[in-house]
Amino acid sequence: MLAGVAAELGDGRLELTSRGNVQLRGLAPDAGDEIGRRLHAVGLWPSASHERVRNILASPLAGLDRDSDVSDLVRALDDALCASPRLVELSGRFLFAVDDGRGDVADLGPDVLITRSGSDPIRSALALAHAFLDERAAQASDAWRIGDLVEGAARVHARAGVAAPHRTGGAGPPTAGVLEQFDGGRALVLVVPLGRLGQAQARWLADVAGQRPARVTPWRSVVIPDAAPNLAADATALGFGVTADSAWLHVSACAGRPGCAKALADVRADARAALDRWPGRAVHWSGCGRRCGRPARTEVDVVATEGGYLIENHLDRQGQ
Repeated sequence: MLAGVAAELGDGRLELTSRGNVQLRGLAPDAGDEIGRRLHAVGLWPSASHERVRNILASPLAGLDRDSDVSDLVRALDDALCASPRLVELSGRFLFAVDDGRGDVADLGPDVLITRSGSDPIRSALALAHAFLDERAAQASDAWRIGDLVEGAARVHARAGVAAPHRTGGAGPPTAGVLEQFDGGRALVLVVPLGRLGQAQARWLADVAGQRPARVTPWRSVVIPDAAPNLAADATALGFGVTADSAWLHVSACAGRPGCAKALADVRADARAALDRWPGRAVHWSGCGRRCGRPARTEVDVVATEGGYLIENHLDRQGQ
């Protein structure tokens, strides 16, 4: 469905974001109503009032490589958010994460972290969201996130009466390639180069997802549960990264020219041309100083300026 909307109403491509969302570009100014109608019809837009605040990440391998499914928590949280009129006041940057215990999405710095520990994780999550709004008002702030407030985490957790979670080092993004499922099946993790799906790729994903929908990750990859044996070869032919050593695992970029009016360079084309320049390093290409979409794990920043690219190699600066 999304591929069709992109082809008919946008520029034909779909972009995966660092929040696990799917983004359409090149839309006409009057396309909003039609897009909303189509999304609502297939359940992708259940609440017009709360769509901006339905920012929920979940461990993308949950229930696949271990018996740790969290889909019920995700659905319950989504329903609870949409049922609370006040929470429409949350910003579009306020982030919830449902972690299955491996620490992958917990490591992305969500405002509210949810696990199965505790007696009522959904109640605690909503209490923290309301406490954020209360603390923001008390500080006369226009903060988007808990971390933007003065002593935000401590004060919000105290208001909510919820203990701050203990966060350990995360598992990181899932490795590209075939994954053995705990129930005997095989999943396939695909890296989407620069997070952009063309029409052929998007329609192929829709065809092969079957009864267990593909999962979009915040690392701009896609997980296909119960994958057929031939899918890896087909995905390779379509340009996906399908191996653990794929260079695309480490390279990201903003929209750049011509997709963004503020961009000073076609960073996507330049990133492709320099794909092997920093092997193994997490590299982000930015079309301007705003550095949109920059992952927190970035090690090399390549930023377009009026006079060319500015390169900041953080590991070298740290003496590594």
